[in-house]
Amino acid sequence: MRVIGIDPGLSATGYGIIESSGLNKYTGIAYGSIKTSRKKDIPTRLFDIFTNLANIIEAYSPSYGGIETIFVGKDPKNHLHMGEVRDVIFLAMKMKNISIREFSPLQVKKSVTGYGGAQKPQVSFMVTRLLNIDTVIDEHTADALAIAMAVLNQHDLEQRYVHYDRITSR
Repeated sequence: MRVIGIDPGLSATGYGIIESSGLNKYTGIAYGSIKTSRKKDIPTRLFDIFTNLANIIEAYSPSYGGIETIFVGKDPKNHLHMGEVRDVIFLAMKMKNISIREFSPLQVKKSVTGYGGAQKPQVSFMVTRLLNIDTVIDEHTADALAIAMAVLNQHDLEQRYVHYDRITSR
């Protein structure tokens, strides 16, 4: 199963595509950040994120997608832009009929490190180790890969539950 995780951001939107070949067996397929220039207007930056993401989805054909929910901070303007970024991400994924799951930052951290209060370096460390990545990746890319792993972990849990439910309902 192939999954795309996306860490939304107006300046940098991280993406990570991973594949599962069994329980807790992941392979990194493609990952990086879509960066936009602050010199461009917001609609152009949103369009750049959309077109780049649509091309990535077209190239790698993921079945499922994951995105991080917005956490409440101090800058309401930032939240508005984050919502707009999430909208173009949802649109790009839905245009290819990708099933989307949303996770809070706490859920993502807990899924990858086992601790919801993990710091960004801890998440990055676990992601690079679990995916055998030996190059330095930025925090947006690490978060996106962690989100993709959370999608796979959630899917695996649901499959086990369905299997268990079938066994116990006999």
